[in-house]
Amino acid sequence: MRLPKSERLHGHNTIEQLFSRGKSFYVYPFKVVVFQEVTNDNPPLRMLISVSRRRFKKAPDRNRIKRLCREAWRMQKSELIEKLSQNNKRKDVALIYTAGSILPFTEISQKIKVILLRLMDGYEDHN
Repeated sequence: MRLPKSERLHGHNTIEQLFSRGKSFYVYPFKVVVFQEVTNDNPPLRMLISVSRRRFKKAPDRNRIKRLCREAWRMQKSELIEKLSQNNKRKDVALIYTAGSILPFTEISQKIKVILLRLMDGYEDHN
């Protein structure tokens, strides 16, 4: 299974809007930036992963981290997507990886689960 391109955040203006108007929080090893808007557009949840070239000099290391994060996200995102699509909301999310080493998949998966739960709690607060 793959994360479809429609669920990946792309485009200069969209990314600029996320970082200029979005709110952020930190769950080690991720800094998370979130921007929510009311819209009927699909998909209701789009994400972006960023890994610093300064911390990880080799592209295969950066790519491995992004692959692990995408897979953990893909496996756990369905509950949040359901809640968002019921109420015509869209969330754009940026995950910025800040650890100095490549963490195991189980740890990354647990942290992404915490992030998704926090996004759901934040969603309920704004209604």
